[in-house]
Amino acid sequence: METEIRKILIIDDNDDYRKLLLTHLNNLFPNTDIKEYDILKHGLPPPKFDWEKFDVLILDYYLGDDETGLDWFRKYKKSVYFPATVIITGMHDEDTAALVLKSGVHHYLNKKQLTKNGMYEAIEKALAVRASLVAEYNNQINLEYDFDTFLTGYLIRIEERLTIEILRDAKRTGRPPDRCLIDTEIERERQDILNLNDDPTIQEAKIALLEIATEHIRNKSW
Repeated sequence: METEIRKILIIDDNDDYRKLLLTHLNNLFPNTDIKEYDILKHGLPPPKFDWEKFDVLILDYYLGDDETGLDWFRKYKKSVYFPATVIITGMHDEDTAALVLKSGVHHYLNKKQLTKNGMYEAIEKALAVRASLVAEYNNQINLEYDFDTFLTGYLIRIEERLTIEILRDAKRTGRPPDRCLIDTEIERERQDILNLNDDPTIQEAKIALLEIATEHIRNKSW
């Protein structure tokens, strides 16, 4: 692995599983500073928690209290420089994998594949994805954005992501998607746009695209 890993953070609500992860990671990266975050002891990370000082985040999918690692990723990822994130899940199905990756998580690993080699490969892939995103972001800044390309691509991605999340929530409740469920996901997306983008121009463009996607989604034959 060419990327130097200085700091790794482990977040899991199970103390024994954190210790297992710590053992694997210490063997793989003996010179790396590896920290554990005990959710039961510390609760939610504070708003000013310095995520970007870590190179890699190992995040469990189920965190208890009906929260997931995906919820935390959406809540705390404020920039492209958020650590390379590997979500670890006990579920091994295509829907979960698609949901995790569509949400922007850099990679995921099934617990049944949790070997030293599997962990190493997952971290390597997550770092490669993050490096690619950082390079793309920096290139967009240098080009001052090709807005036509940016907006078209974003509209497609946002509609696909919202559709997946709406279907997931409908499956969990056992009811077809209704206006309330759809509006809940739309509002969550709106807040993410406002929280994750400091540039007012980008905020305005993404909100406008969200409104277009909303109309498409509400007119779907579910």
